[in-house]
Amino acid sequence: MKYLLPPMHTLRTFEALGRLRHFTRTAEELHLTASAVSHQVRALESFHATRLFVRNRHDVALTPAGERLMVAVRHALQQLSVASESIRVQDATRLSVTAPPSLVSRWLMPRLGVFLQQHPTVDFRLRATSAVVDLAAEEIDLGIRFGGGRWPGMRSEKLFDEEIFPVASPAYLARMKVRRWADLRRCLLLRDDFHPWEDWLKEIGATTAGHAFGSVFNDSALSLQAAEAGHGVVLARSLLAADAIKAGTLVRVGKMAVHSRGSYYLVTPSGRPDVAAVEMFREWLRETAGH
Repeated sequence: MKYLLPPMHTLRTFEALGRLRHFTRTAEELHLTASAVSHQVRALESFHATRLFVRNRHDVALTPAGERLMVAVRHALQQLSVASESIRVQDATRLSVTAPPSLVSRWLMPRLGVFLQQHPTVDFRLRATSAVVDLAAEEIDLGIRFGGGRWPGMRSEKLFDEEIFPVASPAYLARMKVRRWADLRRCLLLRDDFHPWEDWLKEIGATTAGHAFGSVFNDSALSLQAAEAGHGVVLARSLLAADAIKAGTLVRVGKMAVHSRGSYYLVTPSGRPDVAAVEMFREWLRETAGH
């Protein structure tokens, strides 16, 4: 639909002048000159082919035509203001996040309730995925990614480093009579796609000779669950295993550890201004990561 309307900026000036009834005060409110206000009013009167104001010696007054237009303009501006505020508030409190499934299940979910309790108005939306999602194209506010910290079109901030070390359930270690490092050869070494045992043993100066290898999992959280269930020993990522070790459902085997090939980063699209909810979540992540 095509609308026959005057320039929108003249309507804002018209409303202010009708309310203040003075060119100078209107100019001050709108940060214009008095002559600019007068010019816009004349343009609006020309558009309507009628006078909208009566110019008195010290002020102005609306004509009957001006009164009718003022009712419509104020209603329209009020509706626009309400709609704009609603959109602004909604955008400020909506928060969409992506993160790897293993991090979501083993670290984020046990802690997320604190953030949601602190910010009950945030419309939080979480996508657990191992894929590198195009945050800008899919209108996602931020992501937590594992890697080297550089992704095209993204700003990144390091959250966590990781170490890799063997863990198992206390019951499994007791059953296999594991008391020292050499006893690990009696154990079944569970595998996942993140950090192969062959690489880890090589990094600590050991070999795979004499070791028995078991099931392969494509997700670190699954391999940790298998270890908790007593199926064998798995290479754990320190961040993902921290809660289980603290709870006693998993135990470190020995003191050997190697540094992970990457770190966890908070990423946001470059050039996109952060809304309030993004800032709140970023601050919460920083604080939580520091504990």
